[in-house]
Amino acid sequence: MSDRTDVEDEAIEEFLYQFFRDRYEHDPSEVSSGEEQTTELLYERADELFDDSKGTLGLALDFLMVAENLSQVDPWLSGYDPGLTSDDVLEHYEQGATKSTLTLKFDDERQSIRTVHDDIIDLFREDLQRTNFPSSPGHHTGEWERYQDLLEMSFRLSRPGRYEAAQRLFDLGLERLDKRTVKRRDPPFPQPFLEILRNYERSHPDELGGSAYQAFCYGYVRTEWSHLSLRASKVRVGSSRQNRYGDIDGYLGPDLIISVEVKDRDITKSDADSELGTMMTLAEQSTAISIAVCRSVSDEARTEVEEAGVKVLTGDDLEDRLEMWDYHKQNRAVQGMVHFFSNIEENPQGTQRLLSFLEDVDPNNPALAHLEE
Repeated sequence: MSDRTDVEDEAIEEFLYQFFRDRYEHDPSEVSSGEEQTTELLYERADELFDDSKGTLGLALDFLMVAENLSQVDPWLSGYDPGLTSDDVLEHYEQGATKSTLTLKFDDERQSIRTVHDDIIDLFREDLQRTNFPSSPGHHTGEWERYQDLLEMSFRLSRPGRYEAAQRLFDLGLERLDKRTVKRRDPPFPQPFLEILRNYERSHPDELGGSAYQAFCYGYVRTEWSHLSLRASKVRVGSSRQNRYGDIDGYLGPDLIISVEVKDRDITKSDADSELGTMMTLAEQSTAISIAVCRSVSDEARTEVEEAGVKVLTGDDLEDRLEMWDYHKQNRAVQGMVHFFSNIEENPQGTQRLLSFLEDVDPNNPALAHLEE
């Protein structure tokens, strides 16, 4: 066998077990020199045909598997028969009425090359990741009469010979068919926004309490609802003074689409109304999507708030979502956070602290051009 991966080898073995009916093992010495020569001729013929029609590789395997299945019930195929011809095979077995494929019947056993070919397509294209193996079974099984030499050699072989021939044909396919691969990026893309959520210190003497979390939430909302125009103000500037509803409001034209209240604290049932009452009222009285972003929410508080129509996002909820964001989406949110500190909160020290953190988790980030030495 060729240098197969463990996954490839296991997939091929699982396929063969369908036909050989067990964890088949044999001594290669059971294959005589004459049978080995037939196996070699079958391999060479499949290799020769491959350039013009990749699907004939599957057809050769079809014949082998049908012969193996029939040998389980028909002693006529019990051993190697170098004189067997395709005419002998077609006369010995009753054929199905369908002319577009080959079906051979023995007593109650019916074996069709089309059924085998469908499985071979799935094996090559899905399990072995050889996506350029043809996916048109009818085209190849419908032309089986053109390849009666492949049928003849397949039926001449004994069970060990068929097993050896199948292994060699699979090696031929693995070698000559292109494998679909996804190049791994080394090093992988960083996850800067997720790192900020997990590890960024949210309090600092140079920053008003809650500003780091509000900056983070601004970056999140700006990215998740990029089609909206956002209104936000400095931390501790009241929403009513700015004619806002939440800490971050999102508009499409004149319409309020979302309103987000940011609470960098744990919300319990006892303070749900005092902390999120405005959002609950907005949810009940408007068509806007009302959202509460909190460090955590107790089960009782979540039930009360959500029954009022407010969507709740906790730190755990955000982490689950960010794990599915690619680098470029995360970086867009990072830039939104930098924008909040620089242009909304207008806190240069906060901006520099964020950029210092970013330097460690995403050292090539373009925003680092503004990091002061």
